[in-house]
Amino acid sequence: MRYAGRGAALAGLAGLEGAKWAGGRGAVGARWAGERAMEGARWAGPRAKRGFNTAVDRGGELIDRIPVDDMVDQVRDYVDTAREAINDVVKGELDDLRKAVRRQRKRIGI
Repeated sequence: MRYAGRGAALAGLAGLEGAKWAGGRGAVGARWAGERAMEGARWAGPRAKRGFNTAVDRGGELIDRIPVDDMVDQVRDYVDTAREAINDVVKGELDDLRKAVRRQRKRIGI
């Protein structure tokens, strides 16, 4: 979880650098857009950092509240039920195939 914010930070820095570049080189409209983007990035930066730090601090609590054992039991039950259903279908198909083979052998006299 420690490295999760690095990508966002790099994207923010790239956005700031792009805004600086557009603000210094572009026409009046591009300069205005670049300045607004820089203001937005300055406003969003601390809030994103605060949210990320909150997620890091509470991450352990949230993970502890996930009922992993119940989920494992439920998935195990689903898999067992599916396995039984598949076995029943395959057994029925094999029985039908055996009957069809017997009928064909009888028909051709084997």
